[in-house]
Amino acid sequence: MKPVEIRDLLEMDFYGNLQARGKNVLFVKGHADQKNNDYTYDLMLCREGKIYQITDRKNVRSYVFEDKNTIWFVREENGQSQLYRMYLKGGEALCKATIDRSGVSILGFVDENCMALSYIQKAVDDHDLANDYEVLDESPWYENDKGFVSGQRIALATYDLESNTFQEIENSQLHIRGAVVHDHCIYYWGYADTGKKEKLHADEICVFNTKLQKTSCLVKTDLSIFNLQATENGLYLFAENGKPIGLNSNPSLYYLDFKYQSVDLKMDWQENLGNSVVGDCQIIAGNSVCMDKDCLYFTTTIVDHNNLFCWDENRLLQVLEWNGTIETFSIAKDTLYFIGARPDQLPQLYQYKNGEIIQLSNFNPFLKDCYVATTKPVFYTGSFNTQQCGWVLYPKDFDPQKTYPAILNIHGGPKMAYGRVFFHEMQVWASHGYFVFFCNPFGSDGQGNEYADIRGHYGYEDYQDLMAFTDAVLAEVKQIDPNRLGVTGGSYGGYMTNWIITHTSRFKAAASQRCISNWISLWGTSDIGPDFVRDQMQAGLEDIETLWKHSPLKYVDQAETPTLFIHSDEDYRTPIEQGYQMLNGLIDQGVEAKMIVFHGENHELSRSGKPVHRMRRLEEITKWMDDHLKEKES
Repeated sequence: MKPVEIRDLLEMDFYGNLQARGKNVLFVKGHADQKNNDYTYDLMLCREGKIYQITDRKNVRSYVFEDKNTIWFVREENGQSQLYRMYLKGGEALCKATIDRSGVSILGFVDENCMALSYIQKAVDDHDLANDYEVLDESPWYENDKGFVSGQRIALATYDLESNTFQEIENSQLHIRGAVVHDHCIYYWGYADTGKKEKLHADEICVFNTKLQKTSCLVKTDLSIFNLQATENGLYLFAENGKPIGLNSNPSLYYLDFKYQSVDLKMDWQENLGNSVVGDCQIIAGNSVCMDKDCLYFTTTIVDHNNLFCWDENRLLQVLEWNGTIETFSIAKDTLYFIGARPDQLPQLYQYKNGEIIQLSNFNPFLKDCYVATTKPVFYTGSFNTQQCGWVLYPKDFDPQKTYPAILNIHGGPKMAYGRVFFHEMQVWASHGYFVFFCNPFGSDGQGNEYADIRGHYGYEDYQDLMAFTDAVLAEVKQIDPNRLGVTGGSYGGYMTNWIITHTSRFKAAASQRCISNWISLWGTSDIGPDFVRDQMQAGLEDIETLWKHSPLKYVDQAETPTLFIHSDEDYRTPIEQGYQMLNGLIDQGVEAKMIVFHGENHELSRSGKPVHRMRRLEEITKWMDDHLKEKES
């Protein structure tokens, strides 16, 4: 069988953002455009089991059903947003309007002739910015994947189909975080807009009535709202108050009754909302919550996979236990449609009805001719005496009489999780002659609030878990050469890579990606710095000693491992200075070190970065491991 190659990234299609109406199931396909070093996004239609592509390089941003046979979608060009209308039973997509706004998304239809939209409202200043400097007067002043956002806001508008009129909805009081449409109303939520940084756990819920052309505040809460869904008599909200484990608290389910204007707790949910299983083959977002016949459906992550639940008349019902991931889903005519991945596979389109799951698609058929390593479990005892499971991928053409190098891969978050679905970079390494092993250490998602509560523990129990897992893998898989171990990870995984190389010399090569090295400087440079650092470290600048104690840079004089650093110059989540500091520390100690800087990329480089950059990143990491872990041929 053929190996999985780095360049297979150019062959893959990526799928997400699914909606169903009647017999029509729509979703978005993404594909790498090597010529332009970007991605194209087009609409796909599944009807009666057959799948068609219905747009051609339209770069669809968002779409909505007008009725079961008609859709509208948005594409953006030169800072303007174009609204297209398309009849699904035949005909071309027709551009019906051009709106002089960027970042337009369709929220839905408020009535048969009016759509609700959201868009990016940019700051207005008295002087000409000329695009060569920025005015920073609020925090955060930049956000990862968005750039400099000082003064920018999400704004709402309506678009009348008959008069072709775009009307802004006046709102100068709320920093809007999200909105939904239901029965002539636009419900939206956010926090008081004071021009200062976000106030946590203080979201307000407002409504704009399109019939009355009136805005009103429904309620002020002590919650941070994740998701809101409207019914005839009230609103369901997934939200958290920060009391369980701070910023990483899993949301509970609340209900706002229109009659009583009160927010009541319906379910003290201890798990997360949506899919937190990390991967590098899912670049298109999708919904994790939807309403159908007044029933609330939502997905969650349980250890390493996703399940689908339903909240119906004050009862929680499990609809589907799935052994992989559910990227996006929708329900039409009592049938569930979802895009998800089974273990060791890429996502496909599935139908679930009357207890039967049917695979409707055959996406990415090239993988059938490739060696795809199977995730094999390895059990170990983790923090607080919990029984945990990690996984090992075996190398292509495995010979039990030989020994092999191995790479420990650490996920980001830390409140994310590894699962068993196809992970491109790890399959590349397995095809390239490596064992690859990975787990969900203390702090990971999918095992409730208590297991995810790593506040004040960074570098301690999580590090012990990773070492215990490494020991368990070496004990079980005798063909791994303990003298040829590598370690890598990104974001939190980069932090742990830095921590590992400054606390042990058992790894002979490391690749630290978009890392954290110094909590003190991260406090002032990250787009989430002050709140995230204070919450996760349980300390701020008033307690420099604690921040420094958990910083890998403090222990850099103990490092011996040759280390490659990967960073992007527009990464505002873990800014490039974090990598610079660690790089200088190793060079100063005489430890072999190198850094690759990707221009124009952000924190999402490994997942949705430009195709050429994603391939170059993986080439650099693989070469670094080869140079330091593979035996040299004589």
